Amino acid sequence: MGPPNALERARRVLIVRRLPIFASCWLGAMLMWMGVMYWERLVTISQASVLLFFQTSALVLTMLAGRRDPTGPLVRSCVTTTVVLLGVSTTILFGRIGGNGDILAFVLLTLYLSSALFFGWGWRPAIGVWVMTVVLWALAIPRLRFFLPTPELGAAIAIGSMVCLALAEATARSFGVAFERGEREAVANRALAASHDAYRDLAENASDLIYTHDLGGRLTYINEAFARYAGRTPDELVGHTCHELMATHPDAPDLRAVLARAAAGEVLPPVILPVRLRDGLRWLECAVSAICDPNGIVIGLRGIARDVTARRSAEEQLRASLVELRRSEEMLRLLARRQATIREEERKRIGFSLHDDVCQELVGLGIVLESLRRRVTDVAPTQGNALAQIGRYLNEVAEHLRGLAHDLRPFLLRDLGLEGSLRSLADGMSSETTRVVISFPAPVPRLDEDVEIGVYRIAQEALTNAARHAQARTIAVMLTVDGNTLRLEVSDDGRGFSADEEQRQPHLGLVAMQERALALGGRVGVTSAPGHGTTVDLACPIAEPLRATGG
Repeated sequence: MGPPNALERARRVLIVRRLPIFASCWLGAMLMWMGVMYWERLVTISQASVLLFFQTSALVLTMLAGRRDPTGPLVRSCVTTTVVLLGVSTTILFGRIGGNGDILAFVLLTLYLSSALFFGWGWRPAIGVWVMTVVLWALAIPRLRFFLPTPELGAAIAIGSMVCLALAEATARSFGVAFERGEREAVANRALAASHDAYRDLAENASDLIYTHDLGGRLTYINEAFARYAGRTPDELVGHTCHELMATHPDAPDLRAVLARAAAGEVLPPVILPVRLRDGLRWLECAVSAICDPNGIVIGLRGIARDVTARRSAEEQLRASLVELRRSEEMLRLLARRQATIREEERKRIGFSLHDDVCQELVGLGIVLESLRRRVTDVAPTQGNALAQIGRYLNEVAEHLRGLAHDLRPFLLRDLGLEGSLRSLADGMSSETTRVVISFPAPVPRLDEDVEIGVYRIAQEALTNAARHAQARTIAVMLTVDGNTLRLEVSDDGRGFSADEEQRQPHLGLVAMQERALALGGRVGVTSAPGHGTTVDLACPIAEPLRATGG
């Protein structure tokens, strides 16, 4: 709401601005009335001329005074006085010629109403004008003629006066409301202009590319950074569509679809667009948002963009490197699987050779040795005892080789599966000083032979390391199959080791486990600390299980 002095100055300016219109209307009406009265021989030309000259002079002087100081404090008083003079001079003329009092009342009421409507000065000046005009009309009654009886004329004047007073106040209030609304709009427009200037200043000094365009994609503004980037002037680009700057590329998104979504008010993530410039193809990351009018209707779009060509090139190189890395990793995994298969085949061959050849030959050698002992015992008992001892040693060697052959070729896997084989391995590794505890939260299904052999070998290596090197008292083994993932965990309470120790002298057993895990497409993690034991964790993918095995 504007300050009172501002509203009052606005009223004065309105009065001065409308005074010429009021003067033209009033003098035109008086000229018409004087013509009618002259036609009826109620007034002479000299009388009419004097009246019109006096009223014209009063109005002209008032207009000149108002133009000299439109907001002066005497504007309203001068105009009010002039309106009263118009009524006084008209009343004097009607009184001198004995005119019709009804017509004079109508003329004075018209003066009273028109001044209130034209100048919008409210009820106070309107009452002042009304009092003066009614008093003058009442004083002139003895010299006037009337057609209407006095009571009816008085009632008509009273009703007309109240209506005019109400209209005067309504006009004043309407002007005040309009002025306040205009002041608020002016303040808002100034704030908007200041915001626009600040935005333009910010946009012109920003290093990012800032632009706006209409819903059809036609550019309406670009900042200096955009113009320099495009190698053109703003005038050369404004008016062209952003589609003209777009380059054809397989990775380019549908620009029309992007703009349609933004125009619908959707908040979009930044999009990367290819543009064709004079120095070649470039890539811009654009953040697009809607421009709305005060009613919330989208009337255009704005965007902030920056060049990401170098970043995109680096990302493409990184993706190519990742593809090459995956290819190399797959080749390494296949190589590890091939090496594991070769080692396993070699283990089988050596196991078969030990079991079927060496052990059988040792058995044959033992039979020959026993036959020789029996012959020698009758001749030389002492030598027979020596041969018997040699035979016992030979049997121990044969049993040891049979155990080694079984370790090289785990026959139990074929018959018992992974769960039964691990239980047998745990029982075989348990001793008076080391306790091996194995658990299966759920039955373990039969898996591919390569997977079962690989997991078995990793568990065997982890148990061997814990029993021989970690001096563990308790070793816990847990095997779970969850969907298409197998997990094996072997933890002990042994002496453990540090990461620095492992780097200085890598444990070949850990290396072997990692190679087998790689061959399976999985990973082995080893967690250890001096005095806190060691945990070996294997996670690898598996194919669809074949069938469940009891354990």
